[in-house]
Amino acid sequence: MAKQIRFGEAVNDSERWAFKMLAEELPENYLLLTNIEIPTQSGQALEVDALVIGQWGIYVVDVKGYIGQLEAGQHAWRLDGRDVDNSLAKANYVARVLAGRFKHKFPIGVYAPWCQGMVFVTGRRGSEISLNKTNNSLSIFTPQRIVDALTKEWALTARHIHPVTDQQKQHVLDAIGQVALVEQRNNKIQDFEKRKCLYIKHGLEIWQADYNPGDWQAPWLLKILVPSECEDSNQAKELERQLREELYRFQQLAGCSGVPFTAPLIQDGEQLVLPIRMPRGTAMHQFELSRLNREQALQLLVRASTALLQIHRRGVTVSGWGENGIFLSEEGEVEFIDIRNTLTEADDIQHFATAFAELAQQTHEPRITSWFRDAIKGHQTSLDPLRLDLTLVLQRPQTARLEAKVDELAPGRTIDGRYLLEQEVMKSDNSQLWQAMHLQGQYRCALSVYREGARQWPQLASTYKSLKGIYHPHVEQVLDFGEMGEADTLYITRAWVDGPSLRDRQGEIRLGQPRMWCRQLLTALQYLHSQEIYHGAICPANIICTDEKAVLVNFGVGLDVAASGFARNYADPELWAHQGRAEQDIFGLVASFIDVLAPGKVARSHQDLLDAVDAFSDSLMPQAFKDLCRRALNFELELQVGQDYLAQLDMEAEQAPWLKDLPPELLAPAEQ
Repeated sequence: MAKQIRFGEAVNDSERWAFKMLAEELPENYLLLTNIEIPTQSGQALEVDALVIGQWGIYVVDVKGYIGQLEAGQHAWRLDGRDVDNSLAKANYVARVLAGRFKHKFPIGVYAPWCQGMVFVTGRRGSEISLNKTNNSLSIFTPQRIVDALTKEWALTARHIHPVTDQQKQHVLDAIGQVALVEQRNNKIQDFEKRKCLYIKHGLEIWQADYNPGDWQAPWLLKILVPSECEDSNQAKELERQLREELYRFQQLAGCSGVPFTAPLIQDGEQLVLPIRMPRGTAMHQFELSRLNREQALQLLVRASTALLQIHRRGVTVSGWGENGIFLSEEGEVEFIDIRNTLTEADDIQHFATAFAELAQQTHEPRITSWFRDAIKGHQTSLDPLRLDLTLVLQRPQTARLEAKVDELAPGRTIDGRYLLEQEVMKSDNSQLWQAMHLQGQYRCALSVYREGARQWPQLASTYKSLKGIYHPHVEQVLDFGEMGEADTLYITRAWVDGPSLRDRQGEIRLGQPRMWCRQLLTALQYLHSQEIYHGAICPANIICTDEKAVLVNFGVGLDVAASGFARNYADPELWAHQGRAEQDIFGLVASFIDVLAPGKVARSHQDLLDAVDAFSDSLMPQAFKDLCRRALNFELELQVGQDYLAQLDMEAEQAPWLKDLPPELLAPAEQ
């Protein structure tokens, strides 16, 4: 885009269209001086439509809006059969005058650049014009060839061709006189001074500007509408409407964080200007997010989410999520400057998550990154869970988080600044289970630590986030989850559930307990499945059994016996791979009770489970219930999610016919 300096206003639509085209399509090192007057020694001024200071010469361009068939010769021109002025002769005369002026003004030792006249025949905005030249060397061009003629050597009429140097260009401007003053005048809008053009198209311009009323200055953006540069009056009216609506939105959002200040519209009869305070910082696509530490990333996310929430509460959406619409600073400032209010709040949140996902990764907080993953997929419609998680993360000391190492865990160590380890309950190669004290709440909880869990984290985070939002007396209550100092190590805290596992109760089960536990766990699974939550690792070790109730724990991951897939190891691999998650949970529940209660020996395979079912006497397990167990173990049992599981399994009655008390001889420890 060439730099245009207006010495005067275009006198007709042809000139306006021609100047706009030349400014947009000429190279950026070209200067375009429009509607300039060149004084002569006689005092008479020669009017020049456009003076182009280019790479190969100085071009005096006369703009003609002829429409039709133009026959152009050396001396005479005819348009659709009637005589018209030979504009090239006039342009060449002005070029000779300019050349003489340059030679007179240039210092000794500096050669004047080549000057030549040229005619630009525009037609009707680039169409409806046909040109026929009697001599191809005549410098008369249509819109299809004018830019090529001004930028290539072939259109020069000089005998010798030399590029124009920067020194020659400066002397040309000095010889014309007052160019800098005219440029300054053109760049001045009240107390705003335009500095750099960022965008120009269809009559709409965006400029960087300085507000300089006196002894101080501040950076601003100016959105300028020049109606005369629009395609037609309808486009001008539409752009004016958009500009006024944008001002109204900024006024509506006055006082919200993340929204820049605006000044009233400026209208001087020729242009409409909306001044917007230049946002602090750098456009997001140019901001080096990798330089931010965890604390800075969290602060930026807090500012961004808070600003977006305030905007939404005013009934407006950002909508403009382009690369230049978001500004960030290392001081924690976030500003949105392209507020359009065209999206729904849900769509706005989805675009927000997409724009800030990379920044979220800098926090190294699974609870934060999991929210962004869900939001990008459209599964989050509220900013409140994100803001709550951000607040909780910022409240805990960073030092406590970074010092926690799995191999160094010991009683008295603090995890995340909130959990004091008291006693190690169980430990394996890839997991540990601790009894811990919640320091702020002063109550005991269970804290599980898992190595090599990061690859499962997206699924686990979704499951545990869902569990935090529900309650069932036979499902563990999840308190918190997150990442420890080691990137591949995760922790999950739950309400402490006293009691041994179903496996630990083997040989100590009292009469009536299996019936009670089974009914409780089926109601729990029915509720979880209706919420699209699945355990994924039901086994005897993940069922805590007290005298009064059973509780499902360790969803999706647990100590190694669960993590290795207890139920999966018993099932037919091909059948397991093609089953739904609800059916897998039912399989795990049935397999767990059969395994623990099987008479004679421990079941170690799918066939062992089926054999164990057959080993129960008919008096203890009626044939109808044996068939039900076989169907569950062979994935032939189809339960309707959302309907009563007890009714579907004929367990509605408090004393189901097949749920009799176990005889004492089956309650001895199983043969290994």
